[in-house]
Amino acid sequence: MSEVDIKPSCEDLFYEELELVQRSVDDSWRHGVYVTEVYKREEDMTYWRAKYAQSTSGETNGLREGRATITRVFPREVITVAYTEKESDGDDV
Repeated sequence: MSEVDIKPSCEDLFYEELELVQRSVDDSWRHGVYVTEVYKREEDMTYWRAKYAQSTSGETNGLREGRATITRVFPREVITVAYTEKESDGDDV
């Protein structure tokens, strides 16, 4: 397992071991908000998204309680195939 494959823990994110680069809040939960945050890990330049619920009172916090869903969002390996025309050597008519 390489360094890039090691997912940060909720504790790493909650105690600010990684840099918070984006935060969005969805207030559709009647008892609080759904939070989506993106963190950057400097050591391997990867970005990680954490999704969790947070109550208005602060009593419930999925990140603090270790219940956040954490997924890597960058970098992702993408295989691209490009089809190009064969270069002519001048003999084609």
